[in-house]
Amino acid sequence: MAKSLELRFNTSLGKAKTMSVQDPVLDLSPEDAQKAMADIIALDLFEKEGVNLYTSVVGARYVERVVEDIFEVE
Repeated sequence: MAKSLELRFNTSLGKAKTMSVQDPVLDLSPEDAQKAMADIIALDLFEKEGVNLYTSVVGARYVERVVEDIFEVE
């Protein structure tokens, strides 16, 4: 099972935007996650076509994904 950390934000237009972190630290406290997200917002580095992609915190969550191959062509 692959586990990732999804950091959920709103853009400057109020739309949802998610940043996904592969192989994350698995014991983050809510306070640590929220502080890290506030730090990302404060950097003000992410913009696309005049829209700030990360302007407010929505939440953070761990996501597990199970992949079961049926077949693979080589």
